[in-house]
Amino acid sequence: MSNCAGAFTTFHRWLIFFGILVFGGFVALSNDLIAQLLRTDDSYLSGVILVLFLLTSLDAGRRAHHLGTELCTAMDISRRIQGGDPLFLKAPETGVTFRQEGEITSYAHHHLLLLANKTYQHGSLCNQDLLLERLENALGRGHETGWFLADLMIRLGLLGTVIGFIFMLGSVAQVSSVDIHALQQLLTNMSGGMRIALYTTLTGLGAGILLGFQYRLLDQAVDRLMAEIIELSEVHVTSQLCRLTAP
Repeated sequence: MSNCAGAFTTFHRWLIFFGILVFGGFVALSNDLIAQLLRTDDSYLSGVILVLFLLTSLDAGRRAHHLGTELCTAMDISRRIQGGDPLFLKAPETGVTFRQEGEITSYAHHHLLLLANKTYQHGSLCNQDLLLERLENALGRGHETGWFLADLMIRLGLLGTVIGFIFMLGSVAQVSSVDIHALQQLLTNMSGGMRIALYTTLTGLGAGILLGFQYRLLDQAVDRLMAEIIELSEVHVTSQLCRLTAP
């Protein structure tokens, strides 16, 4: 592909963000903070949240790179069309195909091919609202899962808060006598429940917010790719679509 300046901006931003997260994780690991978190959280929710956050963040990076590749492809098609390179070939038996075989490699290619075949079958330029709606759903597929997981992490943190308070109340219910030793044991158990409540809440809220930021970057990348394909199909490729309607 030719020049794709700016196509991978979202991926580069994700790399910077993830690099900061890795550095923060290294500092926390060096200071034994993560080990202490996992050791004192008897509900194990903090560990579940951290693993889920790491896996989902890596998936967000994969999606960011894929969207960059898609945007680069759309920009390359736009340059080719503006340079006068014909894209389509009319085939009476199979409909419209691309002149270069094996060219349906991206969302932009697939959308343009559907639009070209629709135009060819109707014999005139057609409204493409339904095709654009289909494209938008395809581009955003999987993002709703990411937002759900971000919300789930926050809810798991709040669940840990409830579990921590249950631990605290359970320790109070076990007190059978009031003496110094019993009070010391009570305070120890209550502090353990409080640690569970605070650690899980902190982990869940932090992970949910950080993951939400990553998926916000992805949504912006989808919007940019969608705008590029709309400009491509509504403006640049129109002259070639008109040729398909000619007898």
